[in-house]
Amino acid sequence: MQDIILLRGQDLSYAKEPARLRNRMLSKEESLLIKDVSFTLYRGEVLGVLGEYETLYYLKDMITGTVDPKAGRVKSDAVVAALDVMDHVHNRHSTSRFLIELYNEYMKPEAVSGALETLGKKVFMKRIWNRRISSLTRGEIAALLVEASVHIEADAFIFCNMSSHLTGANEARFKEIISGLEQQEKGVMLLETDIGTIQGLSNYFIWLSYGQKRYDGGVQKGVGRYNKYLKEKSQIKNTDEEALFDLEWKRRISEYAHYKHNMQRLSKKQTSLIDRLSIRRIIVSFVLLFIMMTASTAIFMDINFTGAEETVERQTVPAMEAETPASFSYGFITADGMDFGGQTVPYMSMVDVTGTGDGTYTVLFDGAEYQVPQEELLHFNPASLYTETTFEDLLPYTSDSFADSNQFYTVRMNRSAEDVVEELNLEADQYRGTVPGFPITYHFRNDRVFALEFPAEDTGALLEEYDLSNEEQIFRVQDGYMVLDGANDRWLYVGR
Repeated sequence: MQDIILLRGQDLSYAKEPARLRNRMLSKEESLLIKDVSFTLYRGEVLGVLGEYETLYYLKDMITGTVDPKAGRVKSDAVVAALDVMDHVHNRHSTSRFLIELYNEYMKPEAVSGALETLGKKVFMKRIWNRRISSLTRGEIAALLVEASVHIEADAFIFCNMSSHLTGANEARFKEIISGLEQQEKGVMLLETDIGTIQGLSNYFIWLSYGQKRYDGGVQKGVGRYNKYLKEKSQIKNTDEEALFDLEWKRRISEYAHYKHNMQRLSKKQTSLIDRLSIRRIIVSFVLLFIMMTASTAIFMDINFTGAEETVERQTVPAMEAETPASFSYGFITADGMDFGGQTVPYMSMVDVTGTGDGTYTVLFDGAEYQVPQEELLHFNPASLYTETTFEDLLPYTSDSFADSNQFYTVRMNRSAEDVVEELNLEADQYRGTVPGFPITYHFRNDRVFALEFPAEDTGALLEEYDLSNEEQIFRVQDGYMVLDGANDRWLYVGR
């Protein structure tokens, strides 16, 4: 018996980390985009979700597992296909290759050729068949995704803000395809910034305002409520009225107290002095005070000892052997391989660095220390101030084989190495697993996937854009680090 529930989101919340490192270290408030959003998608239902594009984009990514929610969870055993024009605007594949990769993700190999043959006969497809996706207009990409969805074998389809790019015949074709999916008892989510598409195609409606659910129910009633809201908004006469408009909803999304955390914050009128202080700042202050007092005591004792009369004969006391310090930083192997006690650790593996010498690093491996030339190791300290950017901004400097299908591979970060090896049929050993037929490698540490290695392109242009000179670079991105080995034209994406 088929389950009538295809997707269920429960109390989903998502917040961006502060862009500045200082704010992250001080645990300053994040930019809360989605707060306590729940939904259920049934088989044969067209669920319309109205909101701002940024809210819809991260809602889509939480549903597909591309990003993890800060709170809540998504439950589904269905195959979900998410289509968003903005996910592909930098794709440098040709249309034909893009379709092959898209269909390989959702279809059996024997069905792919038939779907491609059918699409290739269409006049629109013939015109763009050999063009790069990045050279197409957003309207053309939208039309391509809509037409491609006809052949995708999935249980649920998510179309994100598609109507803003479609016009005329393409818009009519989109409505025709949605109706067809509904008749096939597929589940459809229309994430839209325009109420018109939802009103015309949906049979259930959710309205998100400032990232929060403002309406959940029938389409006709919801549209009426939304139109009333627009009418009230249109009557705003000055900036003061604009600031007060929707003040309650603005406060709900901006106040961190309502966000799902163990520590709750009171409103300003009820807040005590201690409540207004960041708990982490208090802890940091106490730690700094303790360090200063300890240092002062040590200096005072040293002054007293050295200032004493030299009449007493000095005694040499043998110092106790210090324990081996714990690893405070790491290194990525840039040589083809490195031997540690008879074990060869492959390229781009991460090892613990415990010390720095004259032209060497001290590496701890299986309880033993080894001296490694600095030129064979890319030093990595997570506490360092690396160049900050976004993963998306670095995608144009990756290979064609990775740029468009990156979400398919990155979603498996931090998962069990054994599960990923089995799922993708990787050619693997204890350190890494390579995707058959693609220059993409997963790196393992403590039986988990900790990093993803893939080709780099146009590294010279990248260094020029960021005003950098060294071919070995580390960039801090939203959910981890991008490590560039420009000499070998390789990237390593390290998850946090």
